[in-house]
Amino acid sequence: MGIGFYFPTKAGATTTWVALKQPVFPAVEPVDYPEQLTGETAGGTLYVQDKGPLREKFQLKFVRLTVTDRDNALSFFNTVKKSFNTFEFEDRNGVLHTVRWMNDFDFQFVVEGRYSGTIQLRKETP
Repeated sequence: MGIGFYFPTKAGATTTWVALKQPVFPAVEPVDYPEQLTGETAGGTLYVQDKGPLREKFQLKFVRLTVTDRDNALSFFNTVKKSFNTFEFEDRNGVLHTVRWMNDFDFQFVVEGRYSGTIQLRKETP
């Protein structure tokens, strides 16, 4: 099953992007508590203050997309305005996640008519 991007939701999408060529493996899906303050005393006692919720991310690496696919991805990026708007992302298993696009649009020209780049998504907690 292929991945897809749907704004604002898959059921009521006004803008979509389903890449013709799927991301390459490995599928990177880190989970982290990104906002923790830590300190250690002279005696070696570790103190941790948890300031934020658990965050799930998706990192999708695309290799050698066509110009059309790259342009469609850029159009979607401009619609959601990077991290400004949430949208639904359908993963390889057909599960929908509400996410935000977190990185710049950085698809590089790698070979005649082909572009490669990475998309980083952050799952929104309900």
